[in-house]
Amino acid sequence: MAPDYVGSAACKDCHSEQHAEWVGSHHQLAMQPATDGTVAGDFSGTRFDYAGTRYEFLMRGDKYLVRADDENGELREFEISHTFGTAPLQQYLVPFPDGRMQALGVAWDTRPAEEGGQRWFHLYPDEAVTHSDELHWTGRNQNWNYMCADCHSTDVRKNYDATAQTYATQWDEVTVGCEACHGPASAHVANATRGDYRESGLRATLDTPFRQVDTCARCHARRGILVEGFAAGDAFLDFYRPALLEDGLYHADGQILDEVYVYGSFLQSKMHQRGVTCTDCHNPHSARLENDGNATCTACHQAAPPARFPTLQPKVYDHPDHHFHAPGSEGARCVNCHMPATVYMVVDPRRDHSFRVPRPDLAEETGSPNACNGCHADRDAAWAAAEIRKRFPGPKAPHYGEVIAAGRRGDADAPDRLAELAGNSEAPGIARGTAAALLQGYPGPTAATALEAALQDSDPLVRLGGLQGLSNLDIEQRWALANHLLDDDLLAVRADAGVTLAPMLERDLRQRDQERLLAAVDEYIDAQRLNADQPGAMTNLGNVYSAMARPDDAEAAYRQALELEPAWVPALVNLADLYRTEGREAEAADVLEQARDIAPGNAAVRHAFGLLRVRQGRTGEALEELEAAVMLHPENPRYRFVYGIGLNSTGRTDDAVAVLESALEAFPDNVDILFALATIQRDRGNRAAAIEYVDRLLVLQPGNTQLRALRQQLVDDGD
Repeated sequence: MAPDYVGSAACKDCHSEQHAEWVGSHHQLAMQPATDGTVAGDFSGTRFDYAGTRYEFLMRGDKYLVRADDENGELREFEISHTFGTAPLQQYLVPFPDGRMQALGVAWDTRPAEEGGQRWFHLYPDEAVTHSDELHWTGRNQNWNYMCADCHSTDVRKNYDATAQTYATQWDEVTVGCEACHGPASAHVANATRGDYRESGLRATLDTPFRQVDTCARCHARRGILVEGFAAGDAFLDFYRPALLEDGLYHADGQILDEVYVYGSFLQSKMHQRGVTCTDCHNPHSARLENDGNATCTACHQAAPPARFPTLQPKVYDHPDHHFHAPGSEGARCVNCHMPATVYMVVDPRRDHSFRVPRPDLAEETGSPNACNGCHADRDAAWAAAEIRKRFPGPKAPHYGEVIAAGRRGDADAPDRLAELAGNSEAPGIARGTAAALLQGYPGPTAATALEAALQDSDPLVRLGGLQGLSNLDIEQRWALANHLLDDDLLAVRADAGVTLAPMLERDLRQRDQERLLAAVDEYIDAQRLNADQPGAMTNLGNVYSAMARPDDAEAAYRQALELEPAWVPALVNLADLYRTEGREAEAADVLEQARDIAPGNAAVRHAFGLLRVRQGRTGEALEELEAAVMLHPENPRYRFVYGIGLNSTGRTDDAVAVLESALEAFPDNVDILFALATIQRDRGNRAAAIEYVDRLLVLQPGNTQLRALRQQLVDDGD
C-alpha cells in the first residue's frame, strides 16, 4: 500500500535538530492561518491609497479584515484567512464562496523600517490596476488555487469542478513541510516505531544530484503542471513541463528576465554540469546559505579545491587579483559579478543561478544586461567590455546567447547556427533545446536534420525543444521524425509528442501506432483538463480536438475558454479558424472582428483578419491587415509570404517582389518564398531570375520532379 502523509509534527521527536532548523524557515512560513503569531502587517486600522481606492486594514476580535475593491469596483470588507510568505514581503489570502482564494494586491513590506520596510505597498506601483484589469487581485492571475497552492503547501489537490466553476482545494499540510521534500512518511514512521531503522520507508531524495535538483525544481522552476501527486524522488518531467529559454522569460543569453525562479538558470551553469546540487550551498531544512558572504563560494573555489571537483582551478579567488575591486566592497562580493540580482514584487531581489562569468561583450551583441553595468550604471556595455579586455585580453569564447539572439532576430545564418547549437553536447541542455525550438521558424533541410538528432537526444529538454521545432514541418515528416517519442519514459515528452502528431489520427495508421498516438494524446488532454480553470488550457484542448477532426469538441473547448475570459484572443482566433474550415464564414467574421477590436496590436489577429477580407473580396482592406501583421511580427515568414502574394494578386508586382526578396534575406531556405519568387519572375518573363530561384529550391529539394519539370520548361521557353 502506498504511504500516506503524516505531517511535520510526526518527524520532530526523532529529527529534532532538522525540525528546529525548519521552524521559522521560508518553507515553514510559506503559508499559515492568519493569527496573531503569523500576521506581520499592521491591521490597526491603517490605510493605503492606490489607483483611486483606499484600502483599510483592521481587526474585529481575532479576525483580520481588509476593506478593498471587489471585482465590480465596489468597496467591501473581506476576511483574511491565511498569510502567504514571510520575507521580504508578506501577502494575504482572501477566501471566496466558490472555493477560490485570492492573493491581495497590497502586501506588507516586512523589512526593517530603516531599510524602507514596515509599510503597505502595491505589487504594481507603476500601474493603475483597477477592478477591470486582468491583474486585479480578484482576477484569474491572482488566484491561489492555480497560481500558488502547489508550491506553498504540501500534497495539494486543486479539485476544480469545470462545470460548476468551483474549487474544493485540499492539502495534507498547510505549508511546505518535511514531506514536501522527503515524500509521504507513514511507512517510515511505522518502521521507526517498531525499531526497524534499516528500512526507511522513504524514497531517496538527496542521494543523487538528479533526484535532489528534481525535488527542488517542482517549486523552484517556471513550469506548467501536467499531473498532480509529485512526491520526492519522482522524475520532475513526469509531473511538470519546464519552460525553455523563451523570449519574454529569459534574456537571449539565458539570464533571468521574468519571474522564472532558479531551475532554468541553474541548468545553464557549469556547476550543475559538474554535479553541484542545491544543498552544496543551502541548508535544506532552514533554506539558508551554509556560509556567510564570499565563504559560500570559497568553500569550493579556493587554493585547495575539494577532491569532489577535480576540474576546479586551484586559486585564491577572494582577492583583488581576481575580482579587481577593493576588499570588502560591493564589487568584491562574488554574487554581484556571478549572480546578479533582479528585483521582483517591488522589494524581492532574486539572484541568477547560472553562475556566469560577466560578459559585457555579449550585452553588446544580444542586448542582454551585464553584471558590470549593474553597478556602473553611468557607463555603457562598450566601456565595460573594454575594461574586461584590458584584464583578459585573449579571445572570448563563443556563447550560446549569440546564437539564440540570432534565432530570435531572424538572422540569415540563424538556421545553421541554431542547428550547430542544438547538436553541441557541450552546451547546456536547456540552451540546446531552445535552439531546437527556434528552428520552427526556419523550415528546411538544415532544420530537419538538426531536429532529427534533437529528437533522439538523451537530454529530455532537447527532445522537448525538438518537438517544438517540428511545428512548421508537414505532418508526415513530423511523424517520421518523432513518433518514437510517443513511447518516451517521461510524461512531458510523451504528451508533447501526442499533441504534435495528433493530426496523424486522420491518416491510415497501423492499429498499434493508432493506439500509441491516442494514448499520448489522452495524456495531453488530461493535463489540459487538470487546468480547466485556465483559458489557455481550454484553448490548447480546442486545438488538439481540432487537429483530431473533432470540431464539436473543439468548439466547446474554445467556448469554455471564452466563458472563463471573454477577451481571450487565442481562443477567438482559433474558433474563427475552426468556423472557416467548416464553411461558417459569417460566424468566423464576427469572431475575428471581436478579436481585432480587443487586440489591434496582435499580429496573428491582423493576419487572420486579412485572410478573411481576402475571402470576402475586400482586397484593399485585406492588404492593410496583412501588412499590419508583417509590421507587428516581421520574424514570421508566413506573414511576409502571404502579404507578398496578396500584393502580386492585385497587380503590384514590383512591391510583391520587394517584400518577398526582403523576406528571403531573413529566411533564405524558405521554400514558399522561393517558389513564389520563381513563379512571379517566370510570369514576368524574367527567366534567368526564375531559374536562379528554382535552382535554389532544387538544392533544398533535389528529388522534387515538379521543380525539375519547371526548370526544364523555363530552359525550353528560352530556346
